Amino acid sequence: MLRPLTTQLVGSYTKPDWLIRHHNVTTPYGDATFWRPEADVLEQAQDDASRLAIFDQERAGLDIITDGEQRRHRYDSYFFRFSGVDSVKLGRWSMKERYMNFIDMDEVFRERVHDAWVPRVVGEIGWPGPMALTDLQFLRSHTERSIKMTVIGPLTAACRMSNEYYQDEEALGLALAKAINHELRSLDQEGVDLIQLDEPDFHFRPDQAKKWGARALDIAFDGISTTKVVHCCYGYATVGGKRADSIYSEILAEIAQSKADQISIEYEQPRHTAEILEKLGHSIVILGVLDLGSKEIESVEHITHRIHEALEVVPLDRLHLAPDCGMWFVPRDIAFGKIRNMVLAAEQVRSRFGV
Repeated sequence: MLRPLTTQLVGSYTKPDWLIRHHNVTTPYGDATFWRPEADVLEQAQDDASRLAIFDQERAGLDIITDGEQRRHRYDSYFFRFSGVDSVKLGRWSMKERYMNFIDMDEVFRERVHDAWVPRVVGEIGWPGPMALTDLQFLRSHTERSIKMTVIGPLTAACRMSNEYYQDEEALGLALAKAINHELRSLDQEGVDLIQLDEPDFHFRPDQAKKWGARALDIAFDGISTTKVVHCCYGYATVGGKRADSIYSEILAEIAQSKADQISIEYEQPRHTAEILEKLGHSIVILGVLDLGSKEIESVEHITHRIHEALEVVPLDRLHLAPDCGMWFVPRDIAFGKIRNMVLAAEQVRSRFGV
């Protein structure tokens, strides 16, 4: 049983400049130019970056620890190793065509959206064997605190591939859900405190999310005994142009109907109000209280204000805290300052309630 206002990352933590070329994050899946170290020392460098991420999380006082996703090119591409997927001969599709009709973003964001090279689905999707298991084992061996592992969600995975095999995205997404379920079971059997599916495309593709998204989540989570989390955001803070919209609250309501135990939401950067939390019913909420689009470190007072605002709708025993999204691009000193103040704010509110 988690105590109220537990603190955690969404998934990723600052990736050091000596590990990656930050400007190359949009390179095609598997492009080796993303990594700075040579191939023969890359694993050692990723291990060291993981140790540093774990160290900072513990030093800040986080309750639940991740490995900072230091081995991942991106949160999604790391898992594009399913059988039936060609990650060498890539397909190209228009991000504007896929996303811009479904989400209300400003013109600055629209100008930055580009076509993307993505893996092609050329055969039946299957699980290739454990993909994140060694990451989990490394994490477990380097902390005694509760731990969380993140995996790409089936809808987002389907929307990030060029489908050349299945009848439609729904058929592809449900096939991916079955393969992802095998991955989650391997993590669950190894021993992990939380398993999180990352599903930003629930917001980007609400038509698909409403049609089959919750069903895919339930297939992916089938038989999982540990705490099940879904993270749904607006995408990385660097895209800019975010603002609160009605679609997001509708999508959160869809996720609340799934087998997920907890829902991790973006709250701070779009300046959401507590009204949006009413859509989550009796779900446990992981509230995003850190704006990753800003280099300003939120004050403890500001974070406590946002917590109290949320507590007008969500009971204390169903509220936890995290940044809005992944922190891989945030400079380390700023990232640490943000999560440290989040911890201090949680402690202050718990103290006021005597818990």
